[in-house]
Amino acid sequence: MIMINIINSPQQYPKCDLYKSKPQISFCGTNTVEKLSKDVIVGVRKKLIQESAFFRDADTLEFVKDYLLNVLKKNEINIVDGACSSGYETYTLAMLFDKADKKINITGFDIGKQAIADAKKGVFTIKRLKGQYATLLDYEGFRDNYLAFSSSKELSPQNLKYRQLFNEFFTEIPYKESFSLTAWLKRKLLPKKFVIDIETKAFQILPEKSKSCRFVQSDILQLDKIVPKHSADALLFRNALYHLTTKEGPLNFKIPLPDEQVIPAVKKVVEQVDNAVAPNGLFVIGEHANDHVLTAGKTLYDELTKHNFSPVFDSFDGSMHYIWKKNSL
Repeated sequence: MIMINIINSPQQYPKCDLYKSKPQISFCGTNTVEKLSKDVIVGVRKKLIQESAFFRDADTLEFVKDYLLNVLKKNEINIVDGACSSGYETYTLAMLFDKADKKINITGFDIGKQAIADAKKGVFTIKRLKGQYATLLDYEGFRDNYLAFSSSKELSPQNLKYRQLFNEFFTEIPYKESFSLTAWLKRKLLPKKFVIDIETKAFQILPEKSKSCRFVQSDILQLDKIVPKHSADALLFRNALYHLTTKEGPLNFKIPLPDEQVIPAVKKVVEQVDNAVAPNGLFVIGEHANDHVLTAGKTLYDELTKHNFSPVFDSFDGSMHYIWKKNSL
């Protein structure tokens, strides 16, 4: 639990009208939730795709913050962050809500045991590519290096605010690079122009700030075990629903699953979401296209509509609905 004070935001959403934002780049998927659960239990996978960054998809998060603080008339707000990986997004939420005047409870959950252990430690690395490959990070979706490194271009007011929040939450610690024989051989044997030069810094969350978030191991199909019925004012499950749509093939190629497997899984997910989200609460999907078009008939959207959800935050071109509001009965 954390106490927060209201920050005046530049945008207000008194009627929760549709808002459009520019789509951003995300990551690829792997397998069904059931298979992922088994893989984690038997130790086949210690970390699934634990890739993320602080303040990723900022427009979506700002909408959630503004809605919960300025539209939802509650003094205590419960936020659930699903597929939280090692905690980047969960701690991002804590940073965004740190100075408001409502009581906020934040729970992060992930299917990976190691991911939850890492989240509780609160140690993170931020990387910066140097030289001719410096722009590659933009393609990978890691856009938080401005938090740790000086930038040659002027930062936006929003990024300056985020950097200040980050400095209030984290302190830099010595970075110890893990030894990789492959990386070592590349550096020794390849010409310099073919070696990607990466600079890395490590940070640890301050002890007084680490108490603001709770982490548990679970998955989207078992929400009822960790979230009391109709208690989540915002449930984020961003860039992870596509795990339901594919399985791993040879050489890690992704093979789409047939609709007869995907559709029942999507229906079960929406049932769990409906059970967890409070009236007038939000369900936040990722900005990865595969999180939205799970089947040819957009089964996810159809199921959310059947369960009395309606879209309130759309992609720039209107093709994807990033945030859904649960309408009160």
